[in-house]
Amino acid sequence: MRLRTSTPRRVAIAGLALATAAALTACSSDEEDPRGGEPTSETQNSETVAQSAPQAPVEELVLSEGEAPGGGVVQVVDRQLLQEAVDKLVADQGRQLMEDPACDKVSRLETVSNHATTDGVTAAVRYKQSEEDETEHRFGIGMVGERLDEFMDRSLYEACTTSRSVANPNVELNMTVTDAPAIDGTEGFRVTSDFITTRPDGTRALSRAIAIHGFARDTTVSVEYAARGDDPAADPVLPTAAGALDAIYVAQMEKILNAE
Repeated sequence: MRLRTSTPRRVAIAGLALATAAALTACSSDEEDPRGGEPTSETQNSETVAQSAPQAPVEELVLSEGEAPGGGVVQVVDRQLLQEAVDKLVADQGRQLMEDPACDKVSRLETVSNHATTDGVTAAVRYKQSEEDETEHRFGIGMVGERLDEFMDRSLYEACTTSRSVANPNVELNMTVTDAPAIDGTEGFRVTSDFITTRPDGTRALSRAIAIHGFARDTTVSVEYAARGDDPAADPVLPTAAGALDAIYVAQMEKILNAE
């Protein structure tokens, strides 16, 4: 990775690991703010996932300062800062969000973010693009010490391909599912949610939210990144950011596997 660490400072926004859930539920608003290999079997290495849960609490399992690949700055987000975002997430999960039934089901699933203010943990990992470019890349890690069955059901996400928002037909969701980095003793998959917004002048913008869902040792994990662009045909995620996302996921899952 070419990303370099930025100077540690207070996290400017709360709930980085709410990015994907926020992107899905943002379609319920008229505002333009969707924050934000071939699929194989439903799980990876599921035979070896059945290991004893770590003795350490979930707060000690998340990556800490000095453990992020490439020297990323890590900060656990205070639960109180997440309360408003979680309250909105829960409220939106109670009503129809997407026109397509399969996509609507996915948009209202229980996620790790539902647990962000109670028994879960949320952390932010930050990098700057280079020594010359202060642009900050922010990644989110969400974790809860139990298995969220529907969140880890790959087939539910594969059933959703495209849909428009119920509240805002100018927002269209395109969803794809691919494999997560393979790690023995884990299962996981990657969900890419592209929200294409058509503006009043006819131009279109893309908001891409990527979440890697992982499970190991009775711990459910989501590692997330979001980016925006003005050309829906172009990937707004820089290769360095894509590489960092995978590296963070691998480091996080390996920490869980190796925990006492």
